[in-house]
Amino acid sequence: MPEATVRTVHARSQKRCERCGTDQALRFSLHHRKPRGMGGTKDPTINSPANIVLLCGSGTEGCHGWIESHRMEAYEDGLLVYRIDDPAEIPVTLRYGTVYLDDVGGLQQC
Repeated sequence: MPEATVRTVHARSQKRCERCGTDQALRFSLHHRKPRGMGGTKDPTINSPANIVLLCGSGTEGCHGWIESHRMEAYEDGLLVYRIDDPAEIPVTLRYGTVYLDDVGGLQQC
């Protein structure tokens, strides 16, 4: 993932889980709303800030684990988006409320 994207997402999140708001997690991870796929992808939006959220935990624990084990609810909340979708056009419910994420680290209330 490009370092610029990592910096942008960390700045937007203020180094707190963007789903629950904790800053006390033992581990944080960057979650792709649009999955990368087993063989990778050439999709230019895959590593965009609109597609990445900072979450507590890993793929098996914390908010990141919740998404992986509650996929239908995660799609409903915009925490997962389908491969045909542009993440910047799909609202996501985070600690800020339901927002659109953009590629420069901003968010806009729905």
